[in-house]
Amino acid sequence: MNKDLQDLIRVSILFGSDPSFVIAGGGNTSYKNEEKIWIKASGISLATIDENGFVSLSREKLKLISGKQYSADPLLRENEVKSDLHSAIVSPKNLRPSVETSLHDLIGYRYVVHTHPTKVNGVMCSQQAEETCQQLFGKKALFVPYTDPGYTLFKKVAEGIKKFSQDQGFEPQMIFLENHGVFVGADTTGEIETIYAGMMQAIDAKLDRQLPDTERKPINSKLIEQVDALHPGYKGYTAVGFKSGLVDHFVAGEGSFKKADKSFTPDDIVYCKAHYLYIPSSMNEPELMANARAKVTAYFDRYGYLPKVLALQNQGVIGVEESRKSAQNVLDVYENILKISFYSENFGGPKFLNDDQIAFIDNWEVENYRRKMAKS
Repeated sequence: MNKDLQDLIRVSILFGSDPSFVIAGGGNTSYKNEEKIWIKASGISLATIDENGFVSLSREKLKLISGKQYSADPLLRENEVKSDLHSAIVSPKNLRPSVETSLHDLIGYRYVVHTHPTKVNGVMCSQQAEETCQQLFGKKALFVPYTDPGYTLFKKVAEGIKKFSQDQGFEPQMIFLENHGVFVGADTTGEIETIYAGMMQAIDAKLDRQLPDTERKPINSKLIEQVDALHPGYKGYTAVGFKSGLVDHFVAGEGSFKKADKSFTPDDIVYCKAHYLYIPSSMNEPELMANARAKVTAYFDRYGYLPKVLALQNQGVIGVEESRKSAQNVLDVYENILKISFYSENFGGPKFLNDDQIAFIDNWEVENYRRKMAKS
């Protein structure tokens, strides 16, 4: 293995093992030379990645995607792009490259590290995302309004990079995506680290509101022990829960919970779906269970799937999934949502994904594949 790929693995693990930058299987990294690009395979964790976790693709074949005419139907289009992406694979054929491969290839630097930092998304998922990005980074960064991930995002970023380069005379090294995260590009991994450090320092200087205590403490709830009694669809599922000062801030009442009751980013939807269920708990145990069952049933009737996150008034949050590991992933991602919402109050308050944006992610085969990989 050459030094360039060793550097890619090192910087991938560095950011991937830091939950303030990457949660669960999120984020992706790449390295490219003139002929090929090496990029993290979809569903692989950056925290533990090695040389077997990357896919190499032909850059010549990738460039054909940008000029090709695809279906006007969004889901058909993404399947067509996925097929062409697979055709560009050099090795290994049994892994799926990140859906953002073409975007990585587009960025004119050898290394690209794409993450979803909690503090960055405190800005990017706020009402003042573009304004704050301009204040903090000025002409050093490109801001891209929310765009459905996949081919549409690739084309939107391509337009943005082209205009930025014409206006500034150089390509952006920081590309901020509203309700998504950030791409950082550089010709060395050391420069990537320096850019990220400066970025975080700039955001820290704007944070007037600091997080409440995040130390996790156990909760004692009948719902954890009897989650399968809430709905037949929960049969065989596992529930885990915790409370903290941060959680208390959001579950004190329905008003506070509304600031964390929907998804901010595509990754939120992948791991814990788009909507989160609040359950009042100022009642005795039998009434609480009956009320919880009614609310879970109403949720299922409305959305067509069961809630993965249950927020109990003044008690804590519960994650529900098929295994303990995946239930813990749900809670890790949801805790990050709480942090993003809290930080967003520094920048005008939270801005969630809208119903159309959520529907695209929910129905996109690529994200369903990531859900499957996250559970394996």
